[in-house]
Amino acid sequence: MKTTVKDLIGRGRVVAGTAGIKREITSPQISKPELSQWATYRDMGGSMLHLPPAQAAHLCTLPKNERLRLARAIMKKKPAGIVLTGGSICREFLDAADAAGVPVLKSGNILRMERLLTERLAPRVGLHGVLVQVFGIGILILGESAIGKSEAALDLVLRGHRLAADDVVMLERREGGITGGPTDIGVGLLEIRGLGVIDVKALYGESATTDCCGVGLVVELEEWKKGAHYSLLGLRERRTRILGVGLPYLKLPVKPGRNMATLIEVAARNQMLKEQGIYTARELSRKLNKRLTR
Repeated sequence: MKTTVKDLIGRGRVVAGTAGIKREITSPQISKPELSQWATYRDMGGSMLHLPPAQAAHLCTLPKNERLRLARAIMKKKPAGIVLTGGSICREFLDAADAAGVPVLKSGNILRMERLLTERLAPRVGLHGVLVQVFGIGILILGESAIGKSEAALDLVLRGHRLAADDVVMLERREGGITGGPTDIGVGLLEIRGLGVIDVKALYGESATTDCCGVGLVVELEEWKKGAHYSLLGLRERRTRILGVGLPYLKLPVKPGRNMATLIEVAARNQMLKEQGIYTARELSRKLNKRLTR
């Protein structure tokens, strides 16, 4: 979806560079560089820059020639636009913006702009799987068709956890992490072979679903393979990358008699311990090595 500076104006107003309000924004991040270190920043074409009151005031304190030089240097980086959130800005800066056709907006709602850019421009991908929030951690369950992903999700819902998405999980990168949710037509729905599509929210109430959640662990289910190696201690911390973000990853073999919902619950609790710096397998290995070296 093409997004221009004009889409961000809202209740704000354009104070310079009006000719450039149709400039396209290509980055979901609003940059806030330090003007004192401006020379170290690379080209910022397509990005919005945020100039807070303190930075605008700093610019105004510089000698006139320095103000003009710095203003022109900023425009040469070709930002899509510049946002002022308060205070006053020097005339040289506004003149440079007019000359370069870089719109300068004055707005007190930078958070609204950030949300809008994230919604429109954040990288997104759809994966075949199920996303369930277990103990507050988003568990992305992957695996081949008919492996039991949706059934495990239903069992988790019955245990009091929350369904985020089934079948197609829409994932996007936000603030260095991955957030997932359903497609527009898949909100609250779960597909169970033999039963068909069920409405989890209608059956179990509002608390059984969530519109989105951050992904904290990826669990891949696979058919148990005779002779395959499966970790018993769990010393090796595996990760997988989604949209350039590394996420904790587990592979769980599916076999008659193994309750996958219980295993996923335990995996979620274990991940919570790891986030607190508690690694049970490493502690056991340390104790064993200490005993063997006595």
